[in-house]
Amino acid sequence: MQVSFKNYKNILMATRAKDWRFSFIPQIFGNLYLWLLLFNIEFGLQALLLLLLSLITSFGFAALGYFINEYFDQEDDAKAGKINKLKFIPRLHQIKLLVIIALATFTPWIILPFDKISGILVTAQIALFFLYASPPFRFKNNSYLSGIIDALYAYIIPLLLSYYTYYLYSGSISINFPFLACYGVLLFIAGYRNIIIHYINDIFKDKKAGLITLPRAIGVQKTNTLLIYLLLIETILILLQIVIVASEILLLWLLLIPILFLIYKAFKQAQKLPNHIIVNKPIRHAPDLYYQVYAPALVLGALVLYNFVWVVLVPIHIALFIPLFRLHPIISWFQRINFKRYYICVKQIISWGVNYAIFFMFILIGVNLKKRQLSALGYIKYKLNLK
Repeated sequence: MQVSFKNYKNILMATRAKDWRFSFIPQIFGNLYLWLLLFNIEFGLQALLLLLLSLITSFGFAALGYFINEYFDQEDDAKAGKINKLKFIPRLHQIKLLVIIALATFTPWIILPFDKISGILVTAQIALFFLYASPPFRFKNNSYLSGIIDALYAYIIPLLLSYYTYYLYSGSISINFPFLACYGVLLFIAGYRNIIIHYINDIFKDKKAGLITLPRAIGVQKTNTLLIYLLLIETILILLQIVIVASEILLLWLLLIPILFLIYKAFKQAQKLPNHIIVNKPIRHAPDLYYQVYAPALVLGALVLYNFVWVVLVPIHIALFIPLFRLHPIISWFQRINFKRYYICVKQIISWGVNYAIFFMFILIGVNLKKRQLSALGYIKYKLNLK
């Protein structure tokens, strides 16, 4: 069967890459850069292979989770009037897509460090995918368990698995349990907050499908209060996590800059809200920019400052994990710069510096080029002609 461009597009859409490429994966890679720092992993081909395989399996796990969810959502999506991406793909192509996703998910673990604990974490991740989406469990339809399971497979298991993998690779003899516990609780709250926001966005479609998600179960006011408490606790834990990692890596104190900026911005937004209702306002996403953009970029920057050769990751990170619209302000700034004018200015400064350096060098050997009204080259020619 020939696959048209439209089918290729539908197959790509079925992975729902837009939903996770710029949200989950940048956060995971921010963690990987942090593990490189914390475990003192040196730059080299093996370390680059470690990152490449981490990227492939991360893409695989994300696509697999969404594929499983999409597959078992078809009936409910039809009731709710939602678009299910798998509906646009023939069954044979669905099988091919699943095989490719499975290969991307599991093949890297042939090379990646792996032991019994790794196996438990990978198995737990797959089990949670099915517990969440598939019958007879389908905890996705449980108002109270759905958010917990989603936060576990989207945030907690990736955190633990990536940390433990890099711990094995580094040959370290100790695990920083206080840091891991603090970070785990933080990401669980972040995941729980985000799934609640997702349920709020889908509330009318879920009602049409007869699904009772948490916001529908507890109502607007309690959902609003829950989001406020989650944001407050999340912010405190982010600050605590920064203190813990910055006590080991001083450059990571820089992480305080974006989170304090986001706290200030959120505070200003909160002052404008009537009755502090945030369930449908941008403030509910306040920390997400920290996880997805600022923290990964700053940790990568710290990694580069500790060992400049890691700079090879910068263009790769920008190309893979930063959406184009976030680069528009920087691109616009560069477009406004008159590089020709700055080039001429810099050229003049360099020329001035070189000329004065030559002038003083000749002064040291007793020759004043100004008094002789000669250039350095002219003086050399003059001396040669005398001979």
